[in-house]
Amino acid sequence: MIRSYAELLRLPGASAAALPGALARLAGTMVPLALLLAMVQSGHSLAAGGSAGAAYALGSAVGSPVNGRLMDRRGPAPVLRITGPVTGLLLAGFALGTAWAPTGALLAAAGAAGLTTAPVGASARALWNSLTEDADLRKRAYAFEATLSELLFILGPSAVSALGWLTGARDALLATAVLLGAGALGFGQAEVVRRQRPKPPSAQGASPASARRGTAALSVLTAIGLTAALSTALAVAVTAALRAQGTATELAGSLVALQSAGSVLGGLLYGARSRAGSTFGRYARLLVVLTAALATLPAFPLAHRAGLPPSWALFLLGVLLVCSGLPMAPTGAEEFQLIGEMTPQHRMTEAFAGVGSFISIGGAAGSALTGVIAEGPGPAWALSLPAAFTAAALVLTLAARGPIISAVAGARAADQPSSVTTPNAGEPQA
Repeated sequence: MIRSYAELLRLPGASAAALPGALARLAGTMVPLALLLAMVQSGHSLAAGGSAGAAYALGSAVGSPVNGRLMDRRGPAPVLRITGPVTGLLLAGFALGTAWAPTGALLAAAGAAGLTTAPVGASARALWNSLTEDADLRKRAYAFEATLSELLFILGPSAVSALGWLTGARDALLATAVLLGAGALGFGQAEVVRRQRPKPPSAQGASPASARRGTAALSVLTAIGLTAALSTALAVAVTAALRAQGTATELAGSLVALQSAGSVLGGLLYGARSRAGSTFGRYARLLVVLTAALATLPAFPLAHRAGLPPSWALFLLGVLLVCSGLPMAPTGAEEFQLIGEMTPQHRMTEAFAGVGSFISIGGAAGSALTGVIAEGPGPAWALSLPAAFTAAALVLTLAARGPIISAVAGARAADQPSSVTTPNAGEPQA
């Protein structure tokens, strides 16, 4: 399995871009918690701290597609040379201003930092398409990307907590700012990234095919948003279920991390092997498996209600979370693969940046809706929401099967060299 992924990093220029790119993306997972802790430890309210994280997420959701389009049109390196330092400076300014700046100014700085954050993850996913033409290697690359994302979301908040404990929350945010800015700059300076040039758009213009591609893209992006909602919904639902059982809610983070660990394991195993069939078919089947696995989670409060001792109920929940995590990264890998197949080369970074925006929007919606359900119908209903989200994603994907398959074929045709013949070098031109 290790040898399988090492083959990816042996592609020319891949390893030189992968490390700084991973550091920038790690810092991106650290920012929301770092903003929250810096605000709270400086005397601001918990609501203000949460609003700072929300402002950053909203800014990133709006700015990522714009920055992604700029990277497609200008090349990633020029954009990263500007956005990396600007984002780092804005976050550093936020950190230094927490002790004296008005809350409104801090929220504006957080939102501006989100707007200027370059979609390094989107650029890295688009980069694999230029590094190899091998279909199996590309599938492996997307599995690697999905697994890396899960791992970074485990490591990032943990790193912020450790830095905050050792140095204080403000210094943890300053370190995050430096890491984000330096990582983005380092990724942009990698030779394989600097060599990327804008790809000319196809000359098809507006057509029924492009309209179908838009419908397909919106369907898949919405499905991705729904699968992203399950993660934030799960954190809220597990917290509510622990509170209802009388168990310390501080355990929620560790329990949710078990699902992420299962996802990392599932992604590593899934990406190490080649699989036949279409990307759409594999994605639909994985959504079925993921929905079925998540549907077992309400067994936790039901088992406790039936008289199972709390310790055994927690053990049951841990097992269910690990099992439900196994198909998560593989599902994400096929999502990335499907988006890549549907998108012409000249819009690849913008498309993957759009994925990040829908993930942010879906995550925020999932958390908010689950909180309402947990306070109303109760924890068992809240724990059923992750399966409901993935079931909705499955229904939406199957309903858009025709446009999605047409979009894949259309993107392949758009990326083919023009069929218009050109004169030979020695022939006179009109």
